[in-house]
Amino acid sequence: MTQAKDQTEFVWLATESAPKNFPMQIMRGGSFIYHDSLSDGLYIPSGGTLYRGWGSATSSHVVGPELKPLPDKLDITFYSYLEDAFYSGKFDLPYDKILSLFRQGVAEDKANPTYRYIMVGIAPGGTVAVWVTGKQSTVEVFFGKAQKANIDWSKAIDYPETKRASFIKSEIEDSVKPEILANIRKNGINFDLWSQYRNQYHWVPTFVGNGQPRESNLIFYNGEKQDLSLPLNKEAIQKSRPVPRYLAFNSLIKGETEEDVFLINFDEQEMLSAFSKLGNQQQPLYLEFSPTLPKPNTKIRLYNDRESVQLTKWKVDVW
Repeated sequence: MTQAKDQTEFVWLATESAPKNFPMQIMRGGSFIYHDSLSDGLYIPSGGTLYRGWGSATSSHVVGPELKPLPDKLDITFYSYLEDAFYSGKFDLPYDKILSLFRQGVAEDKANPTYRYIMVGIAPGGTVAVWVTGKQSTVEVFFGKAQKANIDWSKAIDYPETKRASFIKSEIEDSVKPEILANIRKNGINFDLWSQYRNQYHWVPTFVGNGQPRESNLIFYNGEKQDLSLPLNKEAIQKSRPVPRYLAFNSLIKGETEEDVFLINFDEQEMLSAFSKLGNQQQPLYLEFSPTLPKPNTKIRLYNDRESVQLTKWKVDVW
């Protein structure tokens, strides 16, 4: 459906997200509340254990009219398996920002707008995030904390006849890697992790060699994603960004006749530590790639004007 750039109703669906290795579940009744409405809204898919990844959509239900108002409130209740705790919260959402993003998406492509989903993320400690997402772009529009809630287990979970302890144990063992679970049981949950993901740094990707990429696709630890046109213009250089979890680019390696695709998956601990160390004063940072073949021999480092950290724990998808 073609959409007008000045409209206030759009084609969009609700979806949900939770981090890997931290299983969560949304309870029935959660919804995005429409602008200027006390109760009318679009419900958020509920039930089932969520653990696909922070900022990765899990499901969506096609319901209601195709064109819908955008929400300015969120009402959500959820359960954190590793804590055995319920959380609940009602939040005001930045309606003007959400509206601006949807209108921008329509302006870029009226027939197939950039943004198609509004996604809620839930994480331990009551963490709640909301993103506007679609095609190749995801933008965080809200981040907050829900409060612990006293909820009757038998009414909240679809399997009331199952003993609580055995049900929780089964869900955790099915969705958490054994080594991660052992670490959590030893050291506890880092409840600040999802907030740390949101730290912004003044960094840009740079490339050594003659095969300079024309664009780069990025996914960040805070759940956002974007495409960068290279070389970056002045405005893009001056922008701050979260720490990247994944970065993809094409490069023509010397001696090759066709470009090779590099799909780089970074190590979380190494990246968060390196960015925190080199960018703690908000100085400019450069994430430098020296692409080569075979791809695992590529060199990657993060540096500022004083020091450099060689990154060694990343992995490249070979295909």
